[in-house]
Amino acid sequence: INQRMDDIMIKKIQTSEIDNLEFEEAMEKLNEIIQGLESGEVKLSQSVEKFEPGAQLAKHCKKLLDDAETRINIIKISSRSILIASF
Repeated sequence: INQRMDDIMIKKIQTSEIDNLEFEEAMEKLNEIIQGLESGEVKLSQSVEKFEPGAQLAKHCKKLLDDAETRINIIKISSRSILIASF
């Protein structure tokens, strides 16, 4: 796991790359960062370096969840309108 965490810590994640990730992919990358930080084997400088992409990944995941919730609410409202109109 140490070599894998080193690889993750070295590779910078670009914002445009994050914006193109599906929810599951973004969560996987975020979880990898979190596991590395929680392991206690990551140097302070690496922790600080990964904080920004970690925050960007978390923000991206929240946006995707918010978008999904909005879509679900629109579907619910549309469904209610159809039910009301059918009576």
